[in-house]
This record gives sequence, structure tokens and C-alpha cells, in this order.
Amino acid sequence: MPVTKRTVGDSNGTVKKSTVTSKNSNSKFSQFQKHLMTGISYMIPVLIMGGLLGALSQLIPYMFMGIDPSMSIVDAINTGSYTVSSENLLKFAYILQTFGFTLFGFAIPIFAAFAAQSIGGKTALICGFIGGVVANNPIETLTMVDGAYEPVAPAPSGFFGGLLIAFLIGYFVRFLNNHIKVSHNWMAFKTTFLIPLISVLVTMILMIYVITPIGSSLNQSVERLLTSAGKSGGIVYAILLSLTTAFDLGGAVNKAAGFVATGLAVDRIMPLTARVIAIVTPSIGLGLSALLDKYIVKRRVYDRQLREAAKTSIFLAFMGISEGAIPFALENPAFTVPLYMIGALIGALVGVGFGAVQWFPESAIWAWPLVENIVPYVAGILVGSMFIAIVNIFYRNNQIKKGKLVVQA
Repeated sequence: MPVTKRTVGDSNGTVKKSTVTSKNSNSKFSQFQKHLMTGISYMIPVLIMGGLLGALSQLIPYMFMGIDPSMSIVDAINTGSYTVSSENLLKFAYILQTFGFTLFGFAIPIFAAFAAQSIGGKTALICGFIGGVVANNPIETLTMVDGAYEPVAPAPSGFFGGLLIAFLIGYFVRFLNNHIKVSHNWMAFKTTFLIPLISVLVTMILMIYVITPIGSSLNQSVERLLTSAGKSGGIVYAILLSLTTAFDLGGAVNKAAGFVATGLAVDRIMPLTARVIAIVTPSIGLGLSALLDKYIVKRRVYDRQLREAAKTSIFLAFMGISEGAIPFALENPAFTVPLYMIGALIGALVGVGFGAVQWFPESAIWAWPLVENIVPYVAGILVGSMFIAIVNIFYRNNQIKKGKLVVQA
């Protein structure tokens, strides 16, 4: 299918042609891709800035100062065993950690905002941003608990929720603009009050009653499935844990999987090996696919923007952060998400199958010394990552040969 990519970024809101073009710009898929890439182009700087600050906050205590990876920064400070200068450095690392990961939380809202704006204009931008915020931090609703109503926050819907609300509200705002007809005297009322009011109410309804419940239901299913598999043990648990961990790259399903897996690890029932491998493998694999393409197929299969994002994705993976791969997942979710899930599964099976064991809930490189049988652990990450990279490169190269994808190197 033809692919179109454009970037929205000039002051007057015009759309400029970018590095990926299409033979048929009127096709529905090319329009979808254009809106998708607009959101991604604005999200990438947020991911890079937040990810680098968050990674630096972890490098300072665990790499430069040699703190035990099982100890948090706050716990390290509270031991009272550091000099004033070292303690101040740890406090600075904590600020970096808080600020960096807070900034990280804006990635999905920024994506949803600009993808929605690409479809429906300025009103859609605001609603997309609001929907993206709620996708990360769901609104509390009154729920009956022990005979009384209490405010309870459901599980977040993550980047899939942000993707859904961006397109739903974007097209809804476009529909309103096209079908609500008023005289010239009432145009200001329409654009500054009526459409924004209707749009934000629809955003609220969609997020609270449709998108978030779907995410919560999926989370509960994942928790039940993993709890059952964890009790039975073995390879089945590793398969399910790796797939659910990789699925949404640090999102709601990932966190549900982590909740169950960490509980089983704390009770020494099942280790976290499959999970920690699956956290880093997609980001490394997708990052490598944008860097190794010219060596494997003698051409570029990603544009310059995603090649830059690839370096950040790999770096963040070694910091135990999987969100660096989100731009690649959003760029072509139908192919990329199943691909990196399979790659994570392969990596987990290699690591677990050859005896790697990790009980500590940390996938960053400074926790690798805590792994029992480190060689199969690293081999699992390498095999899974290379599978993702090679398959992705050949797939995109095939799309280019068929004329369905044109990428300017």
C-alpha cells in the first residue's frame, strides 16, 4: 500500500511534504499514515529528552557511584553512609529521575494531540491532548467497595488508548466542522464554544466509558492468565510473560504483567527472566533495524528522523526503558507489534531454555550481574533483537521494491 508522510510544524499550520511519499495521496491508508507520522514526529523529541534525563538519573547512582541495584535512590540517601557531596549528587539524580519520567509521561498526550490536529484542526489538538493524558492517568470513577462508593482509578490504556482517541476525536471534530452549518455572524460561537464543548464532552465519554474500560478489562485478563500460568510454571509462563510484557512497550498490559510477575518472584515461585528480556529486546531490535539496514540490504528503509530515534531506543533499552521503541510501533503497528512480540518471545525462550535466571525486577544493564547464567541471558537478548531487526529490514525493503514505500535516505 502507498505510504505518505508529512510534517506539521510551521506557524500557520500548513502541511509540508516530508521524506515518505505516496503514489496515491488520496488513499485512506496514505491519509492514516500521514496523521500517524505527524503525531510521531512531535512525540520523538519528548521521548528523547525524557528518556535521556531518566537514563542519566540511573547512571549516576548505579554505574558511577556503584550503588546496589536493589536499592532505590531514596533508600541509598537514607542510609546516611555518603558524604555531603555524594548525597547532593544522589539528590540531583532523584530530581533528574522525577523530572525525566514525568516528561516521559507527556509522550502519549503529545502524540495524540498532534495526530488529532492533523485530522481535525486546533480543537482536535486540545481534545487529543486531553485524551492522551487520560490514557496515561485514567479519571477516578465512583465504585462500590465494601458497601460504600469510593473513587477508584482504573488501569491506564497507554499508547493504544492514545492512538484510538487521537483518530476517533480527530475525525469527530472534522465531522462537526463539516456538518454544523451556521451563518457568518455565528461562526465565532461555533468555533470557540459549540464545537469545543461537544468535542471535549465526547472525549470524556469515550475515555471513561469506552477506551479505558477496554484497557482495564484487558489488564484483568492478563493478570488472571499469568497468575494461572505462574502456578503451573515452566515454559508456558515464560511464553505468556514475554508476550504480555512486550505487547505495549511499558503500557498498561506491560504493567499488569509486571504486577503479577513481581509478586510471583517475591514469593520465589517464578523468576522474572522472561520479563526482563522482553522489556529490552523490542527496543534494541527495532533500533538496530534502522541502523543496520544499509549493511544488510544496501539501502535505507527508515527516514532520518526514525534513524535518530533508533539510537535513543537502543540506549534507553540498556537503561531498562522500553518506551524508546514506541515511534516504531506506531509507525506501522499492524506489522511491527506482532514482530517485536515474537522477537521478545524468542529471546525469552533462549534465555530461559538455557538456564538464565533473574529474580530481581530490573532489566537495566547494571542489574545484569545479578543474573544467574549471564551468557544465555545476553544470548537471548541478542537473538531476539537480531530476529526483529533482520525481519523488519527485509519486510520494509520488500515494501520499497513493490513501490508501496518510498523512503528518502
